[in-house]
Amino acid sequence: MPVGESRLASLRADFALYATLIRAQINAQLQYRTSFAFQTVSQFIITFTDFIMLLMLFHQFPSIAGWTLPEVAFLYGLGGVAFGFSDLLCGGFDNLSKMIRLGTFDRVLTRPVGTFAQVLSSDLQIRRFGRVAQGATVFALAISWLDVVWTSDKLVVLALSMVAGIVIFTAIWVIGAAITFWTVETSEVTNVFTYGGEALVSYPMPIYGEGIRWFFTYIVPLAFVSYLPAIYILEKSDPLGLPPILQVCSPIVAGLFLVASRFCWAFGVRHYQGTGS
Repeated sequence: MPVGESRLASLRADFALYATLIRAQINAQLQYRTSFAFQTVSQFIITFTDFIMLLMLFHQFPSIAGWTLPEVAFLYGLGGVAFGFSDLLCGGFDNLSKMIRLGTFDRVLTRPVGTFAQVLSSDLQIRRFGRVAQGATVFALAISWLDVVWTSDKLVVLALSMVAGIVIFTAIWVIGAAITFWTVETSEVTNVFTYGGEALVSYPMPIYGEGIRWFFTYIVPLAFVSYLPAIYILEKSDPLGLPPILQVCSPIVAGLFLVASRFCWAFGVRHYQGTGS
């Protein structure tokens, strides 16, 4: 079989396994519908308190770095939806350190399917839709507050940036998990870039120092999750002077970052030697 066909067959097998495992997890969790409903609502309420803090901040200040409340809510909602979906999808990578400590990752290696798909599908908690719903609610409020002239190009940029944001956060989870093969425990460091990254993309980049802006634009590309697409959609000037072409490059950057994360994952799996227990 040619290499291309073999690779395609492997991807199909991984996708079929992922779909089967995810369907099984969803069916199991929906067996307890009341518990699922309470957990989802609690996720929504807990995360919505962050937005309440934002409202309190704007009660004291009319704007932040030239951004009004509706504009910052746009950033907050766009970043919140992206992170919420990645958090929903990537629970398995967040739990990889536990799998390595317990030696259960060794069983993953013995199965005749890809390790990436197995770990990705190992922990999907649908109650985390509450976080997604919270971000979507804030985003809907922002759209209702803003007087945006929607054109076809803005709609395309919005749709692609949402997908790109999910991919960028997912890549961060994967890279953090890959580092775990050497350090065993990196969850706290990874959380700085995931949960901390969600907070970072909720505000305009000019409020951060030059070093932080550079790092989160060119190394860990969180600026492409919400800030750069928002500048294009809201037609705001960029005080940072970044090249305007970057405002529509989120899909390209996300794709390259995901490829880099998959390389890190493959490299980590190849060099994994077990826990020794």
